[in-house]
Amino acid sequence: MESNNFDEDKCFNNTYELITGKRSLIDFLDTEDELWFLHDPNKEKLRYNDPIYGELINYFIYTEEYEKCAEILEIQEKLKQSLFN
Repeated sequence: MESNNFDEDKCFNNTYELITGKRSLIDFLDTEDELWFLHDPNKEKLRYNDPIYGELINYFIYTEEYEKCAEILEIQEKLKQSLFN
């Protein structure tokens, strides 16, 4: 049965799991019927200043998932540091 209903929570959580490395794109393709991400995961890696990080943080603040916010900020900082080291 096919469903075309956008699932905001799934979209944000899928994006979070992908950028934190908790799941790979292959993992998603093997287990999900419908995939929702905030970005095109087939394109190059996100830069440290990509607005998607802010969108994720705002969403997880709203859902009171502060541990996820901290992980996203940590990843963003590591990416930034890798540019300048």
